[in-house]
Amino acid sequence: MRKKGFDGTKVLNLYDKVTGIFNEIFDSRLLTASLFALIGYCVLFTQRKFPMRWMIFVLFGMILLAFVTLTARSGVKARVHFHKGMTGLWFALHGMMVVSGLFYQDWLSESVPLLLCYPVVFSVLASRDDETTFRSILRGAVFAVLPFLVVSYLTVPVVIGYPGYKGVFYDANCLSMCCIVMTTAALLLSYASFKEKKTKSMIAYGACALLAAASLVLSLSRSGLLALMGVVAILTVAIIAGSAKRPGRLLAMLAVFVLAFGMLGAKVTMDKVYEAYEEDYALAVYNYETYGNPITVPRPEERTISMDDLTSDRWGIWMTILDNLTWNGHETSVVREWVAKDGAGERHFNAHNAFFGVTYNNGWIAGLLLLGYTALAVVRSAQYYWIHRKASAYAATPLAFCAVFILVGLFESVYAPFSVIGCTYLLVQAPLWRADLSRSTADRIE
Repeated sequence: MRKKGFDGTKVLNLYDKVTGIFNEIFDSRLLTASLFALIGYCVLFTQRKFPMRWMIFVLFGMILLAFVTLTARSGVKARVHFHKGMTGLWFALHGMMVVSGLFYQDWLSESVPLLLCYPVVFSVLASRDDETTFRSILRGAVFAVLPFLVVSYLTVPVVIGYPGYKGVFYDANCLSMCCIVMTTAALLLSYASFKEKKTKSMIAYGACALLAAASLVLSLSRSGLLALMGVVAILTVAIIAGSAKRPGRLLAMLAVFVLAFGMLGAKVTMDKVYEAYEEDYALAVYNYETYGNPITVPRPEERTISMDDLTSDRWGIWMTILDNLTWNGHETSVVREWVAKDGAGERHFNAHNAFFGVTYNNGWIAGLLLLGYTALAVVRSAQYYWIHRKASAYAATPLAFCAVFILVGLFESVYAPFSVIGCTYLLVQAPLWRADLSRSTADRIE
């Protein structure tokens, strides 16, 4: 019976011909090291808030991505059938981003590697065994973030409470984004070690997960807290569906966890809201005392909370984007219409949302395609987990990182080829590109 899907074998064969002798030089055992370098590079520039030109940053990321694909090849010829929906939406989405780049050249540096480079990575990783690939990606993620956390605690005093701890990172949100990736990866590795009866590894990865989760909590990032709750919920359900003997206890622990972190998120939100109210009123008083301007801002305790207050101005930015949609995007990621309307001055905010960000930067067509691709990735991640839940301890990996991408992406612009969340999210998607999800490897060609 003929398999449904697009035959991606030619991509693998072409890749082998282009790389030639390099496939013999680069040992597949170097995959974890190359992934550590790639994700570590993404962490570095999250930590540094991208201090060099974006195009140069992407260029080095593409070089590291090439090292990943070189070390990922197993040397065994394989036939890979791609899923038509995943491939169709991928090339439509990033083709539209390239079209936007023809109008606004800043977007070409992001869209080209997404359009051309990642499908090669998907074909190479999809030809491998999923468990060893997931293990390498997750280990690379854990050990890429860990040194930054160690240096943070050795050099920067811990701050407990508002406005949050940032360590050696540019801000608390950057710390949070790296920590949610490390926490998710370490939890998956710890669970896999538990299933494989490797007690020492389970404890070590569990300790890494606790360190990263504690750092995330100290950052007081609401998007990070939301993502952490989502990941823990998914992994709890995964354990229950896989092998849990006492699901009631796990569900009770999950309820307590969600309630505690939900309350923490609510408190952080109210602290941020009240601080903004106090700053607005203090500025109004200063202008009155200095220039005689009337005080038109209510006292902090008299103000009514709005959606802008709850989302730290994000709601107003999102509504402004919807009011200024174009089919081919805008020149820069700064939402200038909101800056002009709000009188924000130097506060040049981007969309602070992965989906609105693509919509504003690359046009409403690209925004709709991203929503479609993300929804299909979630569906196929859930299907992949359900099919492999009994056989593989890593079956929940794509679903867990879908949750990280979506929940953080609701409040931060993380859809980029080499953002720490975007890169890790894309790497674990490779098996979802197979037309047949029931397989954990591609077919070998004898």
